[in-house]
Amino acid sequence: MSSAVDPTLGANRLHIGEGVAIKSAVVVADTIVVEGVLEGDIAVDNLIVSETGVVSGRISVGKNAEIFGKVFEKLDVKGLLNLRASGRVDGSISFGKLTIERGACVTGEVSSTDYRANQQSSYRAQPSAAKPARQQEERPASPAPAAARLELSAVDLMPGPITATA
Repeated sequence: MSSAVDPTLGANRLHIGEGVAIKSAVVVADTIVVEGVLEGDIAVDNLIVSETGVVSGRISVGKNAEIFGKVFEKLDVKGLLNLRASGRVDGSISFGKLTIERGACVTGEVSSTDYRANQQSSYRAQPSAAKPARQQEERPASPAPAAARLELSAVDLMPGPITATA
């Protein structure tokens, strides 16, 4: 495992071993290491999902996450999201920084936290001066910008890790 997230156990840390399943909301100040199954709303500073680990729910990570296993639904990482070669994310993810290794799989919406903040501010209505009646033409409404969608099936063809920063 990477040095981005310290996997050692101690105070304010939760380790879910292989073969263990927990279905509950979890709030841990430091780190959650998942080798089994964790389902529910999760708030944590650091998250490690091992190759045998499965996490589903609304997951909020204050610092860094390292994904070797599977994550479903919603993953919001404020810092660095490391998606390892064996990792799979199905759902909506947002991140501060992103690293994806060859072989990793992402299905769903992908956005940086800066992109999401800019997108929300762009939806605010702005007052505009009225145009004279002869200049007003009906134009088809342009669609609102959609959240960034990223299909990563071509990742296997790339020579090394992909790094995207906000």
